[in-house]
Amino acid sequence: MISVYDVEVDNETICRNLNRLQSQIFKLLPMREEDQDWSKPLETIILELLGMQGLFSELEPLVTLICKLQGLIETQDEDNFMLYRRTIFECCGLIDKVKNCF
Repeated sequence: MISVYDVEVDNETICRNLNRLQSQIFKLLPMREEDQDWSKPLETIILELLGMQGLFSELEPLVTLICKLQGLIETQDEDNFMLYRRTIFECCGLIDKVKNCF
């Protein structure tokens, strides 16, 4: 895939990075269950995805993924774990959609 800097990045490299991010997103579930700080790691994930979206603008499912993760940040004070859990699983599914773009 060609980045906005006209540099070709191997699809396998992008998929490995997406797999790593998917694992980090999934790890947010036990972090919240165990009352650990999950918002800082989530902010880092969002930052990485924003960077990836900026580099590879044709990866449209990234926008939906970023929006859902940002929604988790904005509703972190709400005590609705099932919504949080469902959103985490949806985000993992969206990463699979992004990987299917390759």
